[in-house]
Amino acid sequence: MRQLIRLAAAVALLLLLAVPALAQGQLIIRDPGGRLDRNAVERAARPLVNRGAAVAVYLVEDGGSNDFTERLVDDGLMRSDGAMRTNAIAIYVALNQRYSEISYGDDWNAALEVNDNAEYIRTTALNPGLSAGDFTRGVTTALGAIEESIKNPPQPGGGTNIDPTPIVVGVGGLAALGAGGYALARRRRAAKARGAAQQRLKDAREEAAALITALGQRFNAAAEKAKFDRVSYPPAEVERLSQLQRAASDRFVAAQLRFKETAEQLERREKPANEQLLQAAATYETIVAEAREIGEDLAVVERLRTELDEQARQAREEVERAKKA
Repeated sequence: MRQLIRLAAAVALLLLLAVPALAQGQLIIRDPGGRLDRNAVERAARPLVNRGAAVAVYLVEDGGSNDFTERLVDDGLMRSDGAMRTNAIAIYVALNQRYSEISYGDDWNAALEVNDNAEYIRTTALNPGLSAGDFTRGVTTALGAIEESIKNPPQPGGGTNIDPTPIVVGVGGLAALGAGGYALARRRRAAKARGAAQQRLKDAREEAAALITALGQRFNAAAEKAKFDRVSYPPAEVERLSQLQRAASDRFVAAQLRFKETAEQLERREKPANEQLLQAAATYETIVAEAREIGEDLAVVERLRTELDEQARQAREEVERAKKA
């Protein structure tokens, strides 16, 4: 009995020790222009991360709702059907479009959905700093307001628990664009389109890679057989085999090069647009079709060798029969 008690106590202690690790979230900062004080943002986000939130901050030059959706999907904070990860909290700002948005998962509905509190935080905590050009202040104030709302959730119909900050939005201020139903529906459509483009690219690339790999093995085998052509077949047939195999090999090398160039073009783009993904997918699909044709060309060479081998076997048998006769 004492051993059972000690075992139960040890298990309970392990579970208690595991809770902080399980509660840890993550922080993603996408700031290509380097306008944010990352240390300040990390400090402001730490209470949310410690709660298990997956926090993302995006401050980009150009974008909008569709770009926000694509980034959320790419970073694993949104599924391709438009559903946010339940523990996600994301702040997005596109400077040239004067666009800001706050999005979140179901874990934070009590804090951010009631009374449209996320929109209130966007306009009273995030936008004032953005409008003044103090992007770090805007983001950190918004993160602090979100944390405060989680600690003290707003009451339905009872306003918010955040002190409003006066907004002074001049000509250079951010437009007051929200994350309402229309934006959500648009994000979901954009997410589905992004997911479809990524899936088409993945399928086409994998099929092309598999065909090229298989062709490479067949060409290696053909090259080994070609070493014995001159001692196995008549000169005219050797030349015929050589021409057919060389033509197929040249097409194969060109297909390999196109495959490599397509991959390199995608790698050079930090964030390819859907059109670029689809264009690359179409190129891979063309390579798939060409690889199949090359396979047929190589099959002609393989069948010709088989036929010549059979003719040589029959000729040897005829000679053997003649000797025995």
